[in-house]
Amino acid sequence: MASDEREKGLELDIANNKTKDGDEDAAKDEAGWSSYRRIFAYTDRTGWILNFIAFIAAIASGALLPLMDLVFGKTVTTFTNFGTGRITPGEFRSETTSWTLWFIYLFVAKFCLTYVWTVALNISALRTTKSLRIDFLRQALRQDIAFFDQSSNGAIAIQITTNGNLVNVGIAEKLGLAIQGLATFVAAFAVAFAVQWKLTLITLCIVPTIVIVVAICVGVEIKNEAKILDIYGRAGALAEEVFSSVRNVHAFWAHPRLAGRYDEQLLEARHEGRTKRLNYGVLFSTEFFCVNAGYGLAFWQGIHMYVSGEVAASGSVVTVIFAVIVAATALTQVAPQSMAITQAASAAHDLFKIIDRLSQEDSMSTAGHVPTHCEGELELRDLEFHYPSRPDAPILRGTNLKLPAGRTTALVGASGSGKSTVIGMIERWYQPTNGSITLDGIELGQLNIKWLRTNVRLVQQEPVLFNGTVFENVSYGLVGTAHVNASKAERLKLVQEACKAAFAHDFISDLPEGYDTQIGERAGRLSGGQKQRVAIARSIISDPKVLLLDEATSALDPKAEKIVQEALDKISKSRTTLIIAHKLSTVRKADNIAVMSKGVILEQGTHEELVVKDGEYSRLVRAQDLQQKTEGEDTGVDHQSEEDKRPELLRLKTTNTNATMDAVAEDTPVKGFNYSLPKCLWILGRQQPHLWPWFLVVAAVSILGGGVNPAVAVLFARAITAFQLPADQAIDQGDFWALMLFVVAIVISFIYFSMGWSTAIVSQETTYFYRLQMFKDIMNQDMDFFDQEENTTGALVSKLSTDPTDLQELIGFNVALIMTITVNVVASSILAIAIGWKLGLTITLSALPVMVLFGYIRIRLQFKLEDQIGDRFSSSAALASEAVAAIRTVASLALETNVLQRYEERLQGIEKRSTKSFLWTMIWFSASQSVNFLAMALGFWYGSRLLSTGEYDSTQFFTVFTCVIFSGEGAAQFFSYTTSFTKAQKAANYLLWLHSIQPRMRELVSTAGPDTEKDNGGEGNAAEINCTDLTFSYPLRPQHKVLRGVSVNADPGQRLAFVGASGCGKTTMIALLERFYDPDSGMISFNGRDIKDLDPRRYRSNIALVQQEPTLYQGSIRENVALGKEQSASNEEIEAACRKANIFDFVTSLPEGLNTLVGNRGTQLSGGQRQRIAIARALIRRPKLLLLDEATSALDTESERLVQEALQETREGCTTIAVAHRLSTVKDCDCIFVFSKGKIAEAGTHSQLLDKKGIYHEMCLGQALDQA
Repeated sequence: MASDEREKGLELDIANNKTKDGDEDAAKDEAGWSSYRRIFAYTDRTGWILNFIAFIAAIASGALLPLMDLVFGKTVTTFTNFGTGRITPGEFRSETTSWTLWFIYLFVAKFCLTYVWTVALNISALRTTKSLRIDFLRQALRQDIAFFDQSSNGAIAIQITTNGNLVNVGIAEKLGLAIQGLATFVAAFAVAFAVQWKLTLITLCIVPTIVIVVAICVGVEIKNEAKILDIYGRAGALAEEVFSSVRNVHAFWAHPRLAGRYDEQLLEARHEGRTKRLNYGVLFSTEFFCVNAGYGLAFWQGIHMYVSGEVAASGSVVTVIFAVIVAATALTQVAPQSMAITQAASAAHDLFKIIDRLSQEDSMSTAGHVPTHCEGELELRDLEFHYPSRPDAPILRGTNLKLPAGRTTALVGASGSGKSTVIGMIERWYQPTNGSITLDGIELGQLNIKWLRTNVRLVQQEPVLFNGTVFENVSYGLVGTAHVNASKAERLKLVQEACKAAFAHDFISDLPEGYDTQIGERAGRLSGGQKQRVAIARSIISDPKVLLLDEATSALDPKAEKIVQEALDKISKSRTTLIIAHKLSTVRKADNIAVMSKGVILEQGTHEELVVKDGEYSRLVRAQDLQQKTEGEDTGVDHQSEEDKRPELLRLKTTNTNATMDAVAEDTPVKGFNYSLPKCLWILGRQQPHLWPWFLVVAAVSILGGGVNPAVAVLFARAITAFQLPADQAIDQGDFWALMLFVVAIVISFIYFSMGWSTAIVSQETTYFYRLQMFKDIMNQDMDFFDQEENTTGALVSKLSTDPTDLQELIGFNVALIMTITVNVVASSILAIAIGWKLGLTITLSALPVMVLFGYIRIRLQFKLEDQIGDRFSSSAALASEAVAAIRTVASLALETNVLQRYEERLQGIEKRSTKSFLWTMIWFSASQSVNFLAMALGFWYGSRLLSTGEYDSTQFFTVFTCVIFSGEGAAQFFSYTTSFTKAQKAANYLLWLHSIQPRMRELVSTAGPDTEKDNGGEGNAAEINCTDLTFSYPLRPQHKVLRGVSVNADPGQRLAFVGASGCGKTTMIALLERFYDPDSGMISFNGRDIKDLDPRRYRSNIALVQQEPTLYQGSIRENVALGKEQSASNEEIEAACRKANIFDFVTSLPEGLNTLVGNRGTQLSGGQRQRIAIARALIRRPKLLLLDEATSALDTESERLVQEALQETREGCTTIAVAHRLSTVKDCDCIFVFSKGKIAEAGTHSQLLDKKGIYHEMCLGQALDQA
């Protein structure tokens, strides 16, 4: 669609964020109209037809108001003739009746035209934005992996939501209102020229002033807005990292520091936003001053021309004056719309930056050779590589390795030696710096990338599954094969076969809905082992020729591992398989084992050959041996793992979400309040006492601004009656009233300057305050909040970016304009009734209530529509966010097209449903915009009756009638802001609701001093832990017990281990010890005190947690380690922690040492390096209780041994509880608890449990390396 422009690419190397500051400014300038125009490149044929109709209708609708002036001017002539006695009362009445009909015709035309353009433009805008969002996601998914490794690009999901919404607003109603306003402006002057060209020309001088000032101010605003959006993008990326790792945040009580980091970004945005004050002040004061000065000028000149006989009819002067009024009012209405349009331009510019970036490795390219057959022979020749972000730290240094077809090759070695990088090279995530990789003799770069990734499948160390059902997740493996479009029954058969091969079928069959069970975000409802087996099934379903297993069994318990290992052995028989493993028992059967170190291959051969060599491999084997040869043991293991036999072991069983939500509903508050907008604004105002002085300024200037119009109406009526006076008097009076209008213009310029300045401050402060508050409120929620379906990371980040923006849109200049309009309507109505109660009351009581009713109905309907659209967009945002977060998985499965297709389907639904809503909602909007013509018709007809009978004089009539015109226009304008109302009300209700939720695990005291926090709960260093009869079920699955009466005691300084099948409750025990959840019954005591009685922050300050999938945040290694300590950590402490975690040597080898950036989610480091940084972060806390959940699963044997020794050293001051599947890591523990079915099946030391010959004994056999 926009491909021509894309081919040109961007001259700036935005690709690798290499834009220099100067270029960036140039790019920001481009952010203006070229980006805005380019949005329409995404409009399809239907969209253009709709736009064409909408633009014509908007122009016609805008031209109606000047036509009314023409009618009004003619009527003034009739009135002057009647006032000077040229026509009789009878003639006067019949002439005014015919003019009244004109007002009715104008009403019908305005109603129909407004309806046509609002419906057409809204539908077209949705379609255009939909195409833009899809193209943006398509181009984002095309990018190479290096692009996603840069932290600054983590905000793609936020851009697609926030920027998409801003673009939609800027090309829908706001654009229509701007076109309508411009049409009114042009038509008004056209009418005026037709009536009296000379007077019009004189009055026209105000226009260039307005146009120049608006152009400059809008230019400044665009630049400013682009900078602010950029900062919000970075803040959003941080929020995404934080929400997706919320357990980690709570475990380290990192809320205050992460909130501080987020706050830094927001303060930067606020600083940028503050520069808008002067801009807004100048923009609004100049506009309104010019308009009102124009009235005075026209009157002064007009009365002179009338008296000198240059203008024949007084009506001509009034027509010109009213044309100026209408033209000027139209311009002032264009100003707020231009703000929305500039925001859309800036937002689009950000999207186009990514759309235009040329990827070095286009994952959706159709180019490249597609072989008819694949043998699967891989060869690496002299491979060299360094990460783009770290050119001076080479990872591969001339690696040579051959992977024969149909054979299994294993890569082992220290973490960080380049094993996973080899997989990245084979997957074509990165280009080698030197050397080549061939598949069947063809260089990988020459092959079609989709074909390559379909024939080479990967199972990663940290498997990523997508939100959806088990069936959907496994069948993603069929993408790119001939079966992708097969019937559901055929696909289900293939899925079941793959799951049987991966030994996942049995546990899936035991799920509440079998293969149709929802697994939640990041597969949170499955245990690590279950996730891993589903991932394996997904990789083998396409029957690939090459299988890459990167630590594929690291998350499994010994029994499940043995089974999966057998499954992998079975499925890798006919395939070329590359296994990366630290657990050497998993690679002993490999045809060739290559030992890597520092990017080169040290030795290779079979297990037996390498053991005999007595080199590096042999040393690794000795470090891992679990037990000496067990004689006469039957090592055959039943083919069903613990967890498969027992459905109860599943961490969270899924049933119909609605049903489960009901179960929780008793104590979960409703999502959002339902407060009215004034109540929301009142509460929000009360929450920000520091802004009260500014609120008062805004209120004061708005009241003054609203009171100006009635004053102008009085001056007007007096000035018009001057035409009925004798020549000398007419000149005197005319000069005087013209001067008064000029004085009013000066007052108005001060009022609007103050309004622009103060509202800019209020809007920036408000958005800063609520973004920060919302971030903190979400981060502080209990775990069950994040377990809920609608609170996926993508949805929360999307809400965090849209809700404060919606609130800001209203609380800024709009709220002042709305107050001004309200005061104007009320004051004009009161003045009208005071001056002529009969006419005033008739119009006020008949027209205003009708307008308010139409407007109110429109607001209600719009509110419903916003609600539905918001929910649907957040589900599509969640999908985009998930795909970007798991980009390596998406790339390795070649799922880009599939993700796009699903994204498109979600957007399709939005378009269809919204179209229906628009057809209905816009009837009421159009009515509220056009009914003021009816009010004028009534006022005109009834007023002329009162005038003809002598009951009113012409001053009375004109004052009342001008008031009616002003208040009618005002009310119509008021209802053009309803979109802002509904969005802001929805956002405010959600913000207030979120803020009102009191997390159970909140800090009880306002932080004690840093030194007192450690000694909460008893004396002594290491902790004493007693768990008594714990039972537990997850809040969303109350009917399913995960723990059933578990009792565990740990004396100070003891080391305990929890082992057992995956899904049996080990990780749940860690979650309870961290107090992420409270047990249903039973008690956990810490140094003799129930942990429920302890302050969670101070309790957790005694604990450190290292999780199986370590979380790092964007920033440096230093910042990530220091996060473990609540007060600031010294350099010595950080270095000591790194030494203990055996990462210090690696860190010092990097060019920037501790200041090296870790990338988005730590992707610049290997799995083992991430894990050791996480361990360092835990050790810097000097905890009394250390919880290790598979903490060393990603480490090589050597690192693991050193880290184990470091952990051993901390024993004196620390009790340790470790969850592990690699039994060599726990054999020295003081007591090992074997979990099964949520209970403890066996407990004792390693040797005691071996003697029992029970479950533990069987697990050890599965892992023994040196069996014959």
